[in-house]
Amino acid sequence: MFIIKIKALKETISFYKVELEKEGLTERERDKYLKALKIIEKVIKGKERSGEKEKHKEFIAYNHKAVFQDSKR
Repeated sequence: MFIIKIKALKETISFYKVELEKEGLTERERDKYLKALKIIEKVIKGKERSGEKEKHKEFIAYNHKAVFQDSKR
């Protein structure tokens, strides 16, 4: 599973805002950037609401096989 960090999403938003300031954009390109910004902002709000900021700080792996082998003995 691919986890997108909130920090990366915020960096993408800032990049898109810079791109929107360019004068050479067509109306179609501008609409695509605006739609992408709205989607990214919704994703960020959802992640912040669910508390994902606090999750995934530290991953602790353990050996599943060892746990089950010890219980059989």
